[in-house]
Amino acid sequence: MILFTRAVAQTYRALFARCVAGRPRGPAPPVVIQIRGDVRTLAATTAAGVTLTHTSPAPKEPDELLVLPALVLAEVEGGTDEVVNLDRETKLRGTVKWHGGAKPRTLPVELILPGRQHELPAPPALSAARAQFLTALHECGRTAAKESGRFALSKVQLQGKHGRVVGTDGKVAIIWKDFTFTFVDDVLVPALSVFGSKPLARIKDVKLGRTATHLVVGIGPWSVWLPTDMKANYPDVASVVPRHAPTTVRIDPSDAAALLPVLPGLPGGDHELRPVTLDADRVVRLRGRIESGERIGEMRDVLLERSTTSGPAIRVVLDRRVLARALVLGCHTARLTPDKPAVLESDHCTLVAAPLDPALIAPPATNHPEATTPSTCPERKPPVKPETNGHVPPRGDPADPLELAEELRSALSEAAGIAARLVAALRQGTKQKKVLSALMTNLKQLNLGGTS
Repeated sequence: MILFTRAVAQTYRALFARCVAGRPRGPAPPVVIQIRGDVRTLAATTAAGVTLTHTSPAPKEPDELLVLPALVLAEVEGGTDEVVNLDRETKLRGTVKWHGGAKPRTLPVELILPGRQHELPAPPALSAARAQFLTALHECGRTAAKESGRFALSKVQLQGKHGRVVGTDGKVAIIWKDFTFTFVDDVLVPALSVFGSKPLARIKDVKLGRTATHLVVGIGPWSVWLPTDMKANYPDVASVVPRHAPTTVRIDPSDAAALLPVLPGLPGGDHELRPVTLDADRVVRLRGRIESGERIGEMRDVLLERSTTSGPAIRVVLDRRVLARALVLGCHTARLTPDKPAVLESDHCTLVAAPLDPALIAPPATNHPEATTPSTCPERKPPVKPETNGHVPPRGDPADPLELAEELRSALSEAAGIAARLVAALRQGTKQKKVLSALMTNLKQLNLGGTS
């Protein structure tokens, strides 16, 4: 009897581990193999009631129901499509056989007596859904809280009438819209990471159905049965979205791509809340907050050159991890309202984030000149005092430079005349002492001479 292939066993174990919310507790659940109507179904159910199934053709196989210990999957898993067979010796005893490399391998197993609890229900009618539905379940599940309090924040809400998937932890919310559901009421389902796994992401055939107790998500040969909760309270997330935001910021996709690598390195990354300021004032800037004693770095401000803003200037401080996640999801339009949650939108997704304390807003860089290290400080020199040539500069307003130049020109002209008369007197044989005395007297009158 064929049970499954080694590759299916490996993938099943990986996916089932992500169907468990939080840390697994207790023994692993048994694995059910049911053959009915030429279809083989492999299934297991978590303690929270989530069931993962895989179906494959089983032509000409008789109807059967087997319950295997979970350790069988771990023993036989591999990366090939080699089949794993079971040779039954008795009703509850058998040998599992497969090829592990070059030689055959066997594993004796004790089967579990099947009961009514192991019988798998017939799947409901499934309708096609957008492949993006898996992304919506995954991202909303990531946003859900780890623990539930007054509201069931650890779950994901599907709004049948509005065609939306919602997840929130009370601080951040994601609303994914434009889905078409076959039901009109609102249901809560567990928040699971399985919908973000790579094996499922490669499958584009996504379908959705519902039973009285479960929401069934079909992804190719795989199905995830999510128990539904109709009684728990869930917050009205759409009501906290401001209807009319005065300021709109449109982040250019190229700016977003350039911002993501540098966003973690902006100042303030060591703070518990990782604050970053979105400054929309004619241009769009991202600014990190400088803590006291921290040296200002070169990447304190990031100018989003291609992005635009309209409406009143505003500064909003957000957790940079939330902003980065919004940009990764393609939410490039920010609608900002003072003292209200920030709303970042794409065509199909809306991320709503409560702003951080305004005290964490980083002021513009012009208010905080860049600091320099001691090794780069310029050498200080004593101030140079202007030479006064023995004269005390006059108080009050400084003299006109043109007047000073004219006075200097006149003094030089008169001095030249005195020198000429001196030369003439020497030639005429005038006594030197009288000539020098007369020369010094004239020079002192011009304030150009020194002491005799």
